[in-house]
Order: sequence, then C-alpha cells, then structure tokens
Amino acid sequence: MTRRPGFVGHRISADRARVTLLRGIPVSDRVQSWAECSTLLSLEQLVIAGDFLVGKKCRHAIDELAGVVAGRCGLRGTRLLREALSLVAVGSESPRETRLRLQLLREGFRLPLLNCEIHDEQDRFVARPDIIFGREHVVVEYDGDQHRTDRKTYRDDKRRREALADAGWHALYLSDDDLTGEHWAAFVGRLRRALSRGEAGARTRVAPGPGPA
Repeated sequence: MTRRPGFVGHRISADRARVTLLRGIPVSDRVQSWAECSTLLSLEQLVIAGDFLVGKKCRHAIDELAGVVAGRCGLRGTRLLREALSLVAVGSESPRETRLRLQLLREGFRLPLLNCEIHDEQDRFVARPDIIFGREHVVVEYDGDQHRTDRKTYRDDKRRREALADAGWHALYLSDDDLTGEHWAAFVGRLRRALSRGEAGARTRVAPGPGPA
C-alpha cells in the first residue's frame, strides 16, 4: 500500500475494486473514491459529494452508490457512509442547496422536490425554484449576493417572483444571514406557517423530477 505525504492508502479486494486511469495511473473511480473518503469527511461533506455524483454533471445512479456501500460491510467508516447515502438526493445543484436541504430535514420537514420546473395551466414555464413543496404550493429560493448587486439578476428575480405569485405559489427567500441563529429560527417558523396554510388556489403543475414533495 502506498505511503507518502499527501496520499491515503486503502486496501480492497480485486473483485470490489473500481479502477480508472488518471494520466496513465490506475486510481479509484469517483464512486469508489467517495466511499473511501468516509473516514476523512463529515456526514455533511459526504452528502454534498454524493449529491454531486448523482447530479447532472456525473449522472451516477443512487443504486450505483448503494452497491459500493454494500460491498464495504465491516470496513471502517461504513456506518457513516450508509447514513450519508440515505440523505443523498438527485436534483441538488450546489453545496449550498445540499446544506439547506439537510438543515430543513433536521428541522423535521419532509424531503422536497429539487430544481423542478413549474408550469401554469396553459403549460407555460413559470419558474424553476431551488426547493419545492408541491402539495402546498410553497417554494424556497436562496438569494446570493449577486441577486442584490447584479442588475439583470435583480430584474430577472423580480419577474420570477411576480410570476410565482400570479400562479398562486407562496415563495420564501433566504440569504446567508438567515441560515444560523435567530434568523434561521424565524425562517423555519415562516416556512411552517406557509406549509400549514397551503395554496389551494394555485392552478399549475410541477414538471416530473426527483423527490416526493
């Protein structure tokens, strides 16, 4: 097993190895590397990496990740890896979105839809929000700093917010400042109230996508 600064060696039987070539050097492939990082990364970091693997850039199936996890029974880090796998979801498009979803799950909210298109009753595109609670017609959008500083982004956001409201959707927005402390508690309260009210008058549909919301 290789021992040198900057390298972490792993032993694995030949029948379970997933190997690819990097500049002519045999290395673990992406899914195998994700599993091997279970002794190095936190739960949140493993979920972020898992979301990336099943996302639109890599397009690995969750079953593929599950197969690698199943083959690591008894190895160090497997328990954490199983927990991470249970939280991986198709549809997240950034670490920020994954962290927000995990925070919502920790607060007891169900798994939402992620980055699915909303269409009106004439099947016209309305918006593609970060997080969607379809039954209640509630969406959550993250506002980064560019939403405030970039004029075009600001105008596009304004039009999207108006379109969602016209279609009967209740949209909640949050920024980095809302993710901790009393601001987060206030946001959670707003979201709970929005979900409890729902939006029975919305006449729209959500395009098929990942998640049960």
